[in-house]
Amino acid sequence: MKLKTATYNIAAGLSGGYFKPKDYLKAADVIKRIDADVIALNEVGKPLPDHISEHTKFLANRCGYKYYFFAKAASYRSFPYGNAVLSKFPIDSANVIPLKKFKQILPGIYEPRCILTAEILSHIPFRIICTHLGLFPDEQKLGILKAAEIAGTSQLPTVLMGDLNISGNKNMFVPFKNILNDVCDLHGVTLKTFPAHKPQKRLDYIFVSNNITVENVEVVSEIASDHLPLVAFLDIQKTPSIPKR
Repeated sequence: MKLKTATYNIAAGLSGGYFKPKDYLKAADVIKRIDADVIALNEVGKPLPDHISEHTKFLANRCGYKYYFFAKAASYRSFPYGNAVLSKFPIDSANVIPLKKFKQILPGIYEPRCILTAEILSHIPFRIICTHLGLFPDEQKLGILKAAEIAGTSQLPTVLMGDLNISGNKNMFVPFKNILNDVCDLHGVTLKTFPAHKPQKRLDYIFVSNNITVENVEVVSEIASDHLPLVAFLDIQKTPSIPKR
C-alpha cells in the first residue's frame, strides 16, 4: 500500500519571525499543497486569533482532512499546545503519553512534552507515533526510550515522525535498533530542515518499521515556519496475521 507521510513543525503560526504578527494561514496552505495521506504536526496551538477556536480542527478543515487528533503537551496562557495528526483515513484509536517532567532549574527551561499514538484504519492498518522532543539530552534520551518502547508494543506497520531536536548524534537512536529505520538513511540522503530560510541542521525525522519500504524522501522548500516539512513516500507491506492459540 502506497502512503505519503509528512512531518512539520508549524511553529504555531510564527511564519514571519518572532517580532512579526502570526500568520495561521501560511502553514495551513503548505500542508494543503503537500497533500500527504497522514501528516504529523508539532507546535500546534498557543494563543489563537478570534476566528480560530481550535487549531487542529481549523487546519483539518482548511486542508481537507476529515480525521484528526490533537495531543496536548502543555498550556500556554491557558491555551492548549502540543502535537497533532491529520489523516485522510479514519483514526481507530489515539492516545497521549506525557513524558517525564524535569525539575525546573530556571523558569521555562524544560517544556512539558508528550507522545501521540494513533492507529489508522486503511487497506492495511498502520500506526503513527508523533512527538516533539525537548532541547536537552536528558529530555531527548527519555523521549527516544519511551518512543522505542511504544514502537515495540505492536506488530502494526509503524511510522514515527516529529521534530526530535537532535542534530548529528545518531547514537541517540540506538534504542530504535531492530525496531525502526530512518527514512533518510534507507534512501541514502541527508535532508536538513532547520532553520527554514537557510537549513543547516536536521531536526525533523521520519522513522519506519521493518515492514515499510521507502520510495522517496524530500524536503518541501516553502517557508511558513522556522522548520521545513519533511515528506516520505512509503510502501507498507501487509503484516502476517498471528495465529490464535
